[in-house]
Amino acid sequence: MIQIDNPVQLAEELCKLGLDACHEIVFGPRGYQEGLDVGSDFFPLWELTLPENLDALARLDFAAIKARRGQDWSVAPPPARLGWAR
Repeated sequence: MIQIDNPVQLAEELCKLGLDACHEIVFGPRGYQEGLDVGSDFFPLWELTLPENLDALARLDFAAIKARRGQDWSVAPPPARLGWAR
């Protein structure tokens, strides 16, 4: 099972499995977001921990996670993940 409580270690493990991955912190519209760069895509931790993405993460299927993104996807977590609504 993939453990994402230590994203630095997770990135190292993904590299050992042959994926081009690194830990990254980026600035988004609601502040800094920690996550993983996999290939040329950034996956914030909030996105990786969504219940609907856990199976894809376990399979290391980052393409499936990316495919779930809506047209209005942003590196910032949706308001519901922050505990407030628009």
